[in-house]
Amino acid sequence: MDYNQMQMNPYSGQDLQVDPSQQPATPMMDPNMINNPYAPPPPMFPPVGEFPPVGEPSPHPQEYRELHSFMVDGGDRFGVSCLCFDTQELLWMGNQGGHVTSYFGPRLQKYTSFQVHMTEDVRQMAPLKDRGILSLTQSSLRLSIRRGLSSFTFTSPDMHDMQCMLVTGPSTMLIGGHHTKVIELDLTTVKEKQKIDVKDPGVAILRQTPKFICAGDTGGNVSLYDPSTLKVEHVFDAHSGTLSDFDIHGNFLVTCGYSNRLGNLTADRFLKMYDIRMMRAMSPMQLIIDPTFLRFVPTYSSRLAVVSQIGQFQVIEAMGTPSLSMPYQVACHNSIIMSFDVASTCQALAFGDSGGFLHMFATDENVTFNTFHEETDLADPVEPSQNIHIHDFSTPYAMVPMSYPGIGKLLSDWPDYLCEKVYRKPKPIDSEILRSMKVYHNVGYAPNPAKERRNQMPYLKANEGGKKGKSNIPESPIGRADDPFMSVPKKYRKVDLKYSKLGLEDFDFRHYNKTHFAGLEIHIPNVYCNSMLQNFYFIEPLRVRLLNHLCEREFCLSCELGFLFHMLDKQKGQTCQASNFLRAFRTLPEAAALGLVLAENEENLGRVNLGRLIQSWQRFMHQQIHAETSNKQVGEEKKEEEAIVELEKEEQAVEASGEVTSQVADDTEKTAEDKAEKEKEVKKEEAKSSKSKKKKKKGKKEKKEDKEAKKPAAVAESEVPWSSTEQPTEEVKEEVTETAPKEEGANQDDKEKKEDGSVITEIFGLDSVTYLRCRCGLENKKQVTTTLVNLSYPDCFPQGVSKGPVQVSFAQLLEHSLTLEQNTQAWCNICAKYQQHQQSKEVLSLPDVLAINCQLENPRDLEFWKVQLMLLKNKDEGDNISSTSSSPINLPTTNVMCRYGRKCAKKGCRFRHEQDSKDWLQDDLMRIHMDDENDPIWIPFGFKVTLLENGKLKLEEFSDEDPIPDEIEPNTKYFELHGTVSHIKDNKGGGGHLVSHIKVGETYHQRKEGVTTTQWYLFNDFSISDVEKEEAVRFNLDWRVPCTIYFRRRNITKHYDLTMNNPITSNILFDESTLINPRKRKLTFTPLTMEEQPKRGDIIGLDAEFVSLNQEESELRSDGTRSTLRPSHMSVARLTCIRGQGENVGEPFIDDYICTHEQVVDYLTQYSGIKPGDLNPAVSDRHLTTLKATYEKIRYLVDTGVTFVGHGLKKDFRVINIHVPKNQIIDTVELFHLPRQRMISLKFLASYFLKLNIQSVTHDSVEDARTALQLYQKYEEVSHDGVDKIRKVIKEMYEYGRKNMWKIADAEEETGEDSAVAFL
Repeated sequence: MDYNQMQMNPYSGQDLQVDPSQQPATPMMDPNMINNPYAPPPPMFPPVGEFPPVGEPSPHPQEYRELHSFMVDGGDRFGVSCLCFDTQELLWMGNQGGHVTSYFGPRLQKYTSFQVHMTEDVRQMAPLKDRGILSLTQSSLRLSIRRGLSSFTFTSPDMHDMQCMLVTGPSTMLIGGHHTKVIELDLTTVKEKQKIDVKDPGVAILRQTPKFICAGDTGGNVSLYDPSTLKVEHVFDAHSGTLSDFDIHGNFLVTCGYSNRLGNLTADRFLKMYDIRMMRAMSPMQLIIDPTFLRFVPTYSSRLAVVSQIGQFQVIEAMGTPSLSMPYQVACHNSIIMSFDVASTCQALAFGDSGGFLHMFATDENVTFNTFHEETDLADPVEPSQNIHIHDFSTPYAMVPMSYPGIGKLLSDWPDYLCEKVYRKPKPIDSEILRSMKVYHNVGYAPNPAKERRNQMPYLKANEGGKKGKSNIPESPIGRADDPFMSVPKKYRKVDLKYSKLGLEDFDFRHYNKTHFAGLEIHIPNVYCNSMLQNFYFIEPLRVRLLNHLCEREFCLSCELGFLFHMLDKQKGQTCQASNFLRAFRTLPEAAALGLVLAENEENLGRVNLGRLIQSWQRFMHQQIHAETSNKQVGEEKKEEEAIVELEKEEQAVEASGEVTSQVADDTEKTAEDKAEKEKEVKKEEAKSSKSKKKKKKGKKEKKEDKEAKKPAAVAESEVPWSSTEQPTEEVKEEVTETAPKEEGANQDDKEKKEDGSVITEIFGLDSVTYLRCRCGLENKKQVTTTLVNLSYPDCFPQGVSKGPVQVSFAQLLEHSLTLEQNTQAWCNICAKYQQHQQSKEVLSLPDVLAINCQLENPRDLEFWKVQLMLLKNKDEGDNISSTSSSPINLPTTNVMCRYGRKCAKKGCRFRHEQDSKDWLQDDLMRIHMDDENDPIWIPFGFKVTLLENGKLKLEEFSDEDPIPDEIEPNTKYFELHGTVSHIKDNKGGGGHLVSHIKVGETYHQRKEGVTTTQWYLFNDFSISDVEKEEAVRFNLDWRVPCTIYFRRRNITKHYDLTMNNPITSNILFDESTLINPRKRKLTFTPLTMEEQPKRGDIIGLDAEFVSLNQEESELRSDGTRSTLRPSHMSVARLTCIRGQGENVGEPFIDDYICTHEQVVDYLTQYSGIKPGDLNPAVSDRHLTTLKATYEKIRYLVDTGVTFVGHGLKKDFRVINIHVPKNQIIDTVELFHLPRQRMISLKFLASYFLKLNIQSVTHDSVEDARTALQLYQKYEEVSHDGVDKIRKVIKEMYEYGRKNMWKIADAEEETGEDSAVAFL
C-alpha cells in the first residue's frame, strides 16, 4: 500500500512554518499560512531512517526514530509473538516456535536465548523481579532465570488455549484463556490457590489498577473485578465485534477493537474511552489508522501510542484536543505487527512482526528502559592480552597467545610422512605355545613356557629384521584395510552405499538381494529401525490393519506405516525407503524427547547404544500406534465428521452435533452392557467385599491425604533375584481390599476396553493383575494391559558360588518374567508407615504375538546368557556342571574368608579368597568356542502356554514342526518363533548396526514368489538372504547380541479377518480440508468434475519440483575427481498433474505446494521455481497443503491404473516415496534416448521437436508437465510410421545436438551447460 496516495484531509499533518528572521515584531498573518488547495498533498510521513542532519529544522519533526531492525533467533521460520521490557535493562522476545531471547541495553546485544516449549508459541511474558521471567504458552507456564535455566514449569488439566496472565502480588498471579476458568497460582509453592469462574468466551487480556482487575474478552467487553473477592463489579460493552487491546492509566480506560459491519469484522477507527471512577463512557477519539495495539505513554501527560497491524503507529494526546502529529511507519514490509510494548521510561517502543523481525524506536541512541533499573548479571570480561613491542627481545614468545587456524596447517607442524603410524613386527610365536593354545572368542590362551616375561613379547631388533627370506607371518589376503581376525561374517556386516554421478540409479541392489522381498535403504537418518519395520511388516494381522487404516492427522505413524507396507507389497526384489515415515517420526516431539531421533551420522559414530535404542523405539511405537488406532480415537474422528456435515446442513450446528454425540455414546453404552453381563456376579462379590472396608478406611484416608501427597507410593525393589519392569499401555481398573483371596477371571470393564482397544492391544495385548499385599491384610489390586514383556534375569548362583550355576530354560525365564513374585517396601494406608509388601502378578489373557525385550544392558545379564550357553555346551559334551552335581573344577572346601585376602601367598590355602569365586567359571567359558556351527541353542522355536485356574502360567517347549492337536485344551495357546532383532557389534562400522531374522509365512511367499512355503530370512537393511532356522537363535555374544524376540501364535491368520479394503477413495481429489491457507490461496488449476474422474488407462502428465533439506557431502580425491559421500536430501515442494485427454486437455487439475516442517537449506529456485515465501503458511498465496494429502492423491491415481507421462519420473517418484508400476510410466527421457548415449534434457527436446523455449528463467512444473505430454503426443505421431522412423528421428536429434554443442538455437543467453543437463 502506498500511504502517500491515501485519500485524506489535505490540511491534516501540515505544520505552520514561519521564517524567524523575517518575523515582524507585532503579530500579523503570514501569507504562507494559507494553504494552496490545488497543491498536491505532502507525504503522510517521511521514509524510515531519513532524518535531517543535526541542527537543521525537520519538515516533519518526530519524537521517536528507528534505532534497530533485525531478525531474531528463529525468525526465518516463526514470527515474534510477544515482547516485554524487563525491570532490568533487558528486552525479552518470544516467538511462535516456543523460543525466548533477551537483548541487553539500547544496542540490543543478545543476552540469553533458550527454548521454553517444543511446539507451542509464547503468548505472553512478564518479569518477576529477582526470580526471572515468566513465559506463558498454550498449555504451560514456565519460570526461567534470566540466564535461561528453568525454575519450574506449571501445567494443569484446565490449562488449554491460555492467552494472558497478570502478576497480582509478590507471590500470586492470574492465568486466563479462551475458557471459563481463571487460575490463581501461588508462585511460592507452584500450586493452584483457586479457580475463578468467568463467563464465556473467557479472558483474552488482563490489566490491573489499584481498585480493579480488568479483563477483556473476544466478545468486545471489558469486565472490572474486585481484587479481593474477584467478583464482577462492572462491564463495559466496548465493541460489537471483538476486542483488540486496551490499557489503563489512572482512572481512564481506553480500548480498540472491531465491529460487525455487513457480517464482517471491520476495525474501528475510534478509541473508546471510559472513566472507571464514574463508570461512564467518554467521547471516543477518531484516528486515521486502524488501531490494533495501544499503550499509555505517560511522560508529561496522558499520551497514547496506537499501533496498526500494517506497521503505522501514532503518539496522541488521550485527553483534550486530539493531536495532529504524523503517524510513524515501521519497516515491516509485507509482514504484520504481532506484538508491541513500551519501556517504563517511555523512551523506547518495541515492535515484533510476523516475518521474525524486531524493530525498536527510541528518542535517542542512549535510551534507558527503566528509571531505576536493577543490575544485570553479565559475563566475565575477557582479559586483554599484554602488548609487546616489536623490538622487545626480552619477552618470551610464550607470552603471545596461540591462535590455531580453522583451516590449514601451522608452519611448525610435522610433515605427514613423519606422522605415519608404523608398527614394529613381533617375534614369531613359539611353536609350543601354538600347540597348547586354546582359542576362546578369537583370543588364544596358552601356558607360559617361562621363556619370556608374562604378558610381554619383545619386538624384533634392528639387525634381526634384516634377515633374508620370507617372514613367518603371512601377508593378509584381504588387504591392509580389513582386519585379518574379523569375526563377523560377511552377510552380517554393514553394507555401505556407493554413490556415482547418477546417485543410486546405477547401484546394483539385486547383488545383495536375490529374493523377491523388498529391502530398506540406509542413506537417510534414523534408519536404525529398519529391522523392526521388517518385523512389523511380516506380522500379517498388523500389516492388514495398518493397510486399511487412514486418518486425517498430518503426521500419523500408522498411516505412514500403511503406505510403507503397501510399497513393500508391490516391490519385487527392489529396495524401498522409509523417508516419509521417518519424516513424520522426526516431527513428533515425544520421539525427540525420548532421544529416539538421532542427528545425521550420530548412528555411525558409535555413540548410541543401539540395543537399548531399538527397545525404546519398539515401546514408543506400540504406544503411538495404540493411540492412533484406538477405537476411542476413531470414534471421536467419526463424531467430528458427523458434526461437520451437520454444520453444513443446518445453522444450529451446536445442538445438532450434540445430539449425534449423545446418540453415539448411548449406542456404545448399550453394546458394552450386553458384553458385560457375563461378569456381573464377579463384580457384585467384589463390590460387597470392598464396600464395607472402604467405609471404615474413608475417615483415615481423609486425615492422611496430605501425608500421602508428599510420600511416594512405593520404594525401589528389594534385592531379590527376580525383578521386572512393566510398560503398561492402558490402565483398566484399580481397587483396594483388605482380604487376600484370589478370584477367578479378569474383572475387566468391557465397555472401556472396547473404547480404548486398538490393533496393538488386540494383537500384542497381555492382560494381567498385580497384587500388593501388606502384613495387615490391605491389598491393592491393579489390572493393566501391557504389550511388551521385559525379561528379568535371576542370579546364576542362588545357592552360592561354591554350589555352581543353575541351569534355567528360556521357558522358565519367560514364565518368571510374566508371573513375578517378590517382596518390596511400600507405603500402607492402614499402618500409616512403610511396610514389607508381597507383590505378585497373575496373567488373565495371552496375546497372539508375544513381544519380548531382552534388556542385555549390563554385564550381569550378559553373564547369565553366557552361563546358560556354557551349561548347554557342557551338557552336549558330556560335562555336568550344575547345583546338583559336583563340579569338575576343585573348589575351596570352606566358606571362611582368608584373613590375608588377595595378598595371601600360601600355596594350597584352604580358606576362601575373593578371586576363587568365579575363576573356574572364566576358565570354563574360555573352553567354549562360540563360532562353531554346533553351538547350543537356548531359545526354543516354539512352546505351549496354559493359563491355570489359580492365575499361574505353565510354559512347555513345543516344537514348531509338531502338529497342533485337533482338540486344544482350554486356555492354551501354541506359539512359534516369529523373528529376532540382533545388534551386530562391528567395530569397523562404528557403533554397529541392527539385523533381523524373520520367519516368512506362506501368504507372503504366495504373493511374492508364487509358491507355498515357509522360510527364514536375514534382513540386513537392503541385503536379504535365506538362512537356516538355527541361525536365527544362535547368538555369538561377542559380536551378535539379542535385542528383541517375537513369538506368534500358530496359525495366527485363522483368527483374524484379513480382508483388504483400500481406504483411499476418489473423494481425496475433491477434499479441500487439508489446505493450510484456505483464505489466502490462489487457484492455478481447474479442479476435476465428477464426469472427469480418472479411469484405468487415462493419460496424465506429471511433474514435481523439489527443495533441498541438507547439502550434498563429497570429497575431492587426489586425482581431481570428486566422490559423493552422502547425496543431498530432497523433499517434494510442488506437484502438478495435468489432463491428458478430454476437452480440457493440457489443463492442470492438481497443483499442490507442499508445506514442510523441516528446515530448508536450499530452495533451488533456479531449477524448481520455488521461492521461500511459497511454502510459508503465513505469507503464501499458493494452494498450500500437506505432503500426506498430496501423497494420497497420487496413490489414488496409481491404484486407479492411470498412465503417467513426464520427464525423469523415476527420480520424481523416488523422492515422493511411492511405488508406481513400470507399465504405468511413460518417461520422455527413455522415449528419446539411444542406448549408451547421454540423456537429453526436456529443454532441448522441447526446442528441437516442439520449437518451444521453456525454462528460460526458472522451472515451472505446469509448463514442464504440459511439455512432456506434448512430446509424448509427438512421439505417438512419429511411431505411426514404424520403429525405423523413430530411430531415424532420434539419431538426427543426437547429430544435431553434437553439431551445436547441445546449445539451443535463438537462445544466446543459455549456455551449453544449462541446456544439456538431462533431468532439469
